Amino acid sequence: MRLAWVAFCLGVVTALAPPLAHATDWSEVFAADSEKFVFFGTDGTLMRAPFSLAERETLWVPTRGQRLVRVRVSPDGQRVAWLTRATAGDTTRLWVDGPDGAVLRMRYFGLEADRYGRVHAEAGVPSTEEPEALGGRLVQPGPLTRRLESNTLEWTPDSRAVVFGYNDGIAAVPADGGSGFSVCKALAVRLESLEPAPIYLVDAIVLRKHTRYFDPTLPSDLADNDIPLEADDVLPGRPALSSLELAHPDVLITKIATPGSYLLYPMAHRWRVFTASGLTPDRLRATSPGTVWWVTGGTIHAIRTSDPNPTEELQVGHPIVWLGFDDVRRWLLWAAGREVGRRAEDGGAPTIFLHTSTNVRAALESGRDGPVGFVTTDSLLVWDRTSDRVRGVALGGFKPGSLFQGPSGEVLVGGQGSRPGGPQLARADFEAGRLQELATPAVKGGMFHSAGQGAWILLYDPGVRAPESLQAFDVRASRWVAVENPGITGWEPLRPR
Repeated sequence: MRLAWVAFCLGVVTALAPPLAHATDWSEVFAADSEKFVFFGTDGTLMRAPFSLAERETLWVPTRGQRLVRVRVSPDGQRVAWLTRATAGDTTRLWVDGPDGAVLRMRYFGLEADRYGRVHAEAGVPSTEEPEALGGRLVQPGPLTRRLESNTLEWTPDSRAVVFGYNDGIAAVPADGGSGFSVCKALAVRLESLEPAPIYLVDAIVLRKHTRYFDPTLPSDLADNDIPLEADDVLPGRPALSSLELAHPDVLITKIATPGSYLLYPMAHRWRVFTASGLTPDRLRATSPGTVWWVTGGTIHAIRTSDPNPTEELQVGHPIVWLGFDDVRRWLLWAAGREVGRRAEDGGAPTIFLHTSTNVRAALESGRDGPVGFVTTDSLLVWDRTSDRVRGVALGGFKPGSLFQGPSGEVLVGGQGSRPGGPQLARADFEAGRLQELATPAVKGGMFHSAGQGAWILLYDPGVRAPESLQAFDVRASRWVAVENPGITGWEPLRPR
C-alpha cells in the first residue's frame, strides 16, 4: 500500500512539473543572420560560415594529435591566421588561410617563460581569457588546460603579414608566401596590437649581458656590473645563467633575463623597439591611427606613431575610470570623479560635457560606435555618441556589468551578481527613468554576449568543456530561446576591425 501511495505521489509531481525546455536547432534560430564568422569546432575543426552555420567551409581539420591554440582575424576582416600544437613542448605551427585552403607558413618552438624565471601559463585553447577576442568564447580554462608556451599572434596593420613570438625572439612572415624574417630578439611573453595605431605593445623578457670580476685586487664597485643591450640588439639565448663565456681568466660573462614592456614599431626596412615608458597591458588606454593614450591615476599620457617618447597630455584631478576615443569627431574621452570630458585629438582645451551627482564608478561600452553607459552610485547615464544625447535611469539596486544596443536602438543592461541564479538582463526604460528587469533563465556563472548585430543576446556558462546549450534572447520579440550547441567552442567575426 505504501509503495502504491509513493508511486501515486511521484506520478502527480511528474504531471505537475513543467516540461524540460527543448533546445532549438542553432541554424533555425539564427537563420536570418548572414554575417560571416570563423567558428572553432569542439573537435578542433576551423570553419568559415554565416552565424546560422547553414553553409560551412572547412578551413582546417586537426591531424596527428594537433589542436587549435589561437585564432586571429586580419584587420581587413578577409584573412584568418591560427596556431596549432600537439602536446606540451611540441613545435607550434602557424597557418594562414589561402585560396586553396590552409597553408602552413611556419613551424617553431614557442617561448616558455618559466625557463627564464618568469611564472607564466595560459590557456592552451581559445578561451574567455583572450583579451583581444571580439567574438564569443564558450570555454573557460582550468588548471589542467593551461600550458607553459606563450601563444603570441598578430597581423601587420596592412593585413599582409603575421607577427609572432618564438623561443628566440619576435618574427614576421608574409601571409601569401616568402621567407619569414626576424623583427626583434626580445622574448615576447605577450604581444598585442595597439590598432588602429601601427604599433605593438610587447610584454617581454630581455637578455642582458652581465659581467662578474673575480680579481680580488679590483675595487669593489667593479666586482659586479650589468651591461644592458638595446632591446633590438639582445642576443638570442638559452635560460639565464646557462650561457657562459670566459672573455678573460678573471671575467665571467653571463646573460640575465629582465622583464619589461616595449613598443614595437614596424618600419619599411627595419622594425624599431623602444621602452614603453609606463604603458603596460593592464593600463586603461585609447587609440587612434596616430596616437596611443594611457592612464596613471588622474593623468593621461601619450605616444605617437611619429614619436615614441611619451608626453603628459592632461591632469584631471581624480582617478580616471574610463578612457575612449571618438573616431568620427576625433575626440579623446575620459571619465573621472563626477565628470565626463573630451578634448580634440590634436590638443586644445578640454571640455566637460557631462556632470554627475555622484562619482562615476565604471563605464560600459556597447561596441565601437554604440552608446556608452556611465555607472554612478544610483544611476546609469547612457551617452549616445551620434546625437550627443544623455539619458538616465535609476539602478534600484541593480548592478550593471555590460551594455547592449538592439537593432532598433534598444538599450539593454546585463547585471553581474544581481541574483543567486546568475546574471540578470534588464531593459532601459528612459521614459519611466528605471530599469525594467526581464525574466532571465537561471545560468549560474553565466556571461552575456551580443550576436546578430544586436538582434540577439546570448547567455551561457563557460566551462572546461563548451556548454551543451545556450540561452538566446530575441531583442525584438523580448523572449528567450534555448539553443542547442551545434558543436562549437567559440567564434570570431570576419569584419574589418
